[in-house]
Amino acid sequence: MSDRLFIRFHSDDEAGITWLRQGAIPGEIISRTGTLSDLSGQSADCQVIVFVPGSDVLLLMADVPPMNRQRIQTAVPFALEDHLITNIESLHFAFGKQSSDGLISVAVVADDLMSIWLSRLEQVGIRPDILIPETLALPLAPDAWTILMDMDGGLIRSGTLSGFAVELPNLVMIISHELDASEAPKRIRLLHCTQRAVEENIPALEFLGCEVMEEAYGSDRIEVLCAHFDEQRAINLLQGKYKRESGKRIWRAWKIPVALLAVWFLAWVTGVLLDITRLSEQSRLLDDKIGTVYRQAFPDARNMSNLRVRMKRSLDELDKSGAETVGFLDLLGKASVHLQSVESLQLTNIYFRSGALELRMKIDDLQAFDGIKANLVKTGLMVEVLSVTTHEDTVMARLKISNRDQTSAR
Repeated sequence: MSDRLFIRFHSDDEAGITWLRQGAIPGEIISRTGTLSDLSGQSADCQVIVFVPGSDVLLLMADVPPMNRQRIQTAVPFALEDHLITNIESLHFAFGKQSSDGLISVAVVADDLMSIWLSRLEQVGIRPDILIPETLALPLAPDAWTILMDMDGGLIRSGTLSGFAVELPNLVMIISHELDASEAPKRIRLLHCTQRAVEENIPALEFLGCEVMEEAYGSDRIEVLCAHFDEQRAINLLQGKYKRESGKRIWRAWKIPVALLAVWFLAWVTGVLLDITRLSEQSRLLDDKIGTVYRQAFPDARNMSNLRVRMKRSLDELDKSGAETVGFLDLLGKASVHLQSVESLQLTNIYFRSGALELRMKIDDLQAFDGIKANLVKTGLMVEVLSVTTHEDTVMARLKISNRDQTSAR
């Protein structure tokens, strides 16, 4: 059981409040008096029960036919209208359980008071779980009334969900009037505080014709109230527009959307996993095909790891080799037409570097060499004379030949 924080509002707002915290571990319980600001931050992780003045809440019985809760909330205010001085539109009605004979217990309180109490609590961050008239927290016994007397006045509990508050000077008169209108109890339990002003004015009730058991208590009435509080035998005023949404009710409202979200998420995860499985299988099949093609293209290959990289590298090398071969043959084909026309020309070396053809030659006549150069230029080739030397009747020359587009690109 979690801790419970009991708060009692006094009849006089200026008098502040009295509170008591009851822990799950039994121990000494001491009530304290102060203001609500003293409780700021103390209501976390505990059930908050608020006792409001019994003089501010009227407890009545309404006789209505058996009906559902919603119709009861509409019918009861009109059934009790003749018993109320205030317009029912300005009142708040809270209901107990309806008995088999159609009688239902009703707690009536001013709407303004409910708003004031809840506003004061909200200002210090307190959200009450239960708010009841202090009358319904007095001790309860079969065929007995309980009367509590202290400096704040008198409280009488005449039944499970019935009772009233009185001023001490009018106590005997009001009790006598109530007994005339209802069946007298067999016993009266009279609780009174030990303050002298109260003890000197304890009324003699033996004339009522029932057993009177007198008990004194030396603490604030909140200790008596919390000791005998029973949620099942009280009327919680937090009903209707003041009802606090419980965690179960909130979960019930969100249960279907959360369930749909969970189903959608599960379906999405399942779809992703299926896609991963399908793509993994496709990747495996592609790897097998790449391996087959690679073995066909490179039968001497031994290392079969990283086949994509190895295949690309090998193809790039083939492309590069093929491009160089095509460039060499192209230049040699264009130059050979003019070289063959000179009978005295003898090629001693042929080099192909960086897209350019380098020729070393011997020729008998310098004028014939100049003619070869001129014819190559007319063909559209770039010709660069690297060296020319003459030895006796022989000319030794070096030419560098390249295509014009390659030269421009460089």
